Amino acid sequence: MSKRYSDQLGEWIKKKQSRKRDKNLVAFLAVKADVQEALGEGYAVKTIWEHMFENKRIEFGYDTFLNYTNRLIRRGNDLVITANTKTGQQPTPKKKESVKQESKPTTTKPQQSGFIFDSSPKKEDYL
Repeated sequence: MSKRYSDQLGEWIKKKQSRKRDKNLVAFLAVKADVQEALGEGYAVKTIWEHMFENKRIEFGYDTFLNYTNRLIRRGNDLVITANTKTGQQPTPKKKESVKQESKPTTTKPQQSGFIFDSSPKKEDYL
């Protein structure tokens, strides 16, 4: 019986020399929940990064941390692929329920406030 794909992939990753970028992303994903919680409580991104960097929870620079924060937390997770995007379909917007309104008689000319320019002069305006 063959191994599951995830097991094969795990072994391949262990053998392969990983890139620094991959390690940084994995490290950020490990602390992502803590970053979300701290941001929700109003802490600045730089303060969160400084604390995690000093405590050796992450080992990459502030620019990388800010990039991951913006991409994965603030704008939404770019790594998640939904079923609609796999098939190439766009999500369909939900239709609003139509609400029947009583018809009210409308005036023929809506009232406008403010200055209205009329190019044809009127005699009563001159007096």
